[in-house]
Amino acid sequence: MRHVPAGNPWQLVLPALFLMIVLFLSPIVNMVGLSLTTSQGVSIQNYVNFFSTSHLTDAMMRSIQLAGIATLISSIISWPLAFFLAYCIPVQFRIAALLLLIAPFWTSFTIRAFSWQLVLSDNGVIAASLSYIVGEPVSVGILYTMAASILGLTLFGTMLTTLTLFGAMTAINQNLLEASASLGAKSWSIFRDIVIPLATPGWLVGTTLTFVICVGDYAVPTLLGGGLKPVLAQLMLSTVKGTYDLPNAATMAMILMFIVLLAALPMTLHILVLRKQS
Repeated sequence: MRHVPAGNPWQLVLPALFLMIVLFLSPIVNMVGLSLTTSQGVSIQNYVNFFSTSHLTDAMMRSIQLAGIATLISSIISWPLAFFLAYCIPVQFRIAALLLLIAPFWTSFTIRAFSWQLVLSDNGVIAASLSYIVGEPVSVGILYTMAASILGLTLFGTMLTTLTLFGAMTAINQNLLEASASLGAKSWSIFRDIVIPLATPGWLVGTTLTFVICVGDYAVPTLLGGGLKPVLAQLMLSTVKGTYDLPNAATMAMILMFIVLLAALPMTLHILVLRKQS
């Protein structure tokens, strides 16, 4: 068997680069071209029309707001949850605890959203429990609201961010923690001065992925939010299905991609800083 020389890795890299160009860059180039296509030729008029149309900009801000709130809540919840999984559960039970965390997410994203629709409805478990306690029918009033969409997105984001944080925490050298404790450092000081700085890259990865997925999500705002106040992904799909206006749909897709790139900027800068310091 002939070995590939260590100094010439291109034989292995070129197939991956080719697949990335075909499957990733080509659709993006096509979307850029469509977003710049108008009846008068190539121009940025589609972008001008987008930012001058109030219901489109409202949908964009609603997408950012939903994703931002869900990401913020899930990132806060994930710190104590990941710390508990990494340091408070015995090693032999960690795998079982992780399985309990991710087990609900083995089902389809759409099925989970539909399940929460049943739970949050006026005929669901919450309403039935409150009606039993109060003794009369109770209307929950959560379904088809922004709060319901935030709840659905937060549950997914909490799982994702907790997993990335757990991986970062378990990768921390235990000798650092033991040495700090032996020198008299308190638990909070160890968490603040060692765990948080070293686990921050994992936290940034989790929050970035959560925001990226939530800002372009269609299922949760449709099933739990009801589409009464549409997000940008809903308008994009309705444009394709309704008028088949591909240039305008491509414009919305490019704006979503630009938002995603901006969201990934803090993580990218942090990684570059860490690499420079090392």
